[in-house]
Amino acid sequence: MKIFVYKVVFLMFSLFLLFNFTIGYQVRKIEDKILNISSKNKIEEFKVKLKKEIKSGLKKENIFKDDEKELIRDLLQKIILELELEKIKDK
Repeated sequence: MKIFVYKVVFLMFSLFLLFNFTIGYQVRKIEDKILNISSKNKIEEFKVKLKKEIKSGLKKENIFKDDEKELIRDLLQKIILELELEKIKDK
C-alpha cells in the first residue's frame, strides 16, 4: 500500500511540474503581455507613436495603395448598405 501512495504522490508531483512548464508557462506569458500592454506608460507610448504615424501619413501625397483603396471603399459601401437596411427595419 505504501508503494501505491508513493507512486500517486510522485505522479501528482510530475503532473504538476509538467503543467507548470507547459500550459502554466504559456498562461504566464500571456498575462505578462496583457499587463505590459495595459500599463499607463505603454498606453502613453502607444498614443505618441500613433500621433507620430498619423502626422507622417498626412505629409504623404498618397496614404493608401490602389488595392488598399479598393478594400476600404468596398468595406465602407458594405457598412453603408447595412446601416440603411437597419433604418428600414426600424420604420
